Amino acid sequence: MPSTQAETAPSYATSVATLYDETHRGKWAGLAQPSIASMGNRANLIGFLEHHSNDTDGSFAICMAGGSGNFISKQLYDAIPGEHKPVLNTQDKAPVSFLMGDSQESIGSIIMPFLLTNKQTRMRFRIKLYAHVLPNLLMGMFIGTNPETNP
Repeated sequence: MPSTQAETAPSYATSVATLYDETHRGKWAGLAQPSIASMGNRANLIGFLEHHSNDTDGSFAICMAGGSGNFISKQLYDAIPGEHKPVLNTQDKAPVSFLMGDSQESIGSIIMPFLLTNKQTRMRFRIKLYAHVLPNLLMGMFIGTNPETNP
């Protein structure tokens, strides 16, 4: 089977510091139901996948707004090359409520690694968040900003 460059880690992958990692933190069981409390789909951050196909720059839109929990779209999850794709925990499904009363069942959860860039220094850093994967999320990633559920 031929090898592609998409299977090769970007040169910065090992030199980027991880500033926050929820891999071994609790999943906040018993807290408020996962929710997205925003009507808009306007991004206020741009994140980057560490591993992505060579035909993209790996960027994706992130909306930070009211709600509890972190969520990514199935489309973004599927854009991560197989050998770098976080394991989907299909036993960890949850109903996610939306501001206007709709809801959607997550297909599972992952620890989602992504890169951000410091505005002042232009240095990249890694974040790893516990996130539910939603089949029909219009934004690449949504991060809820309810301080009770996102310490």
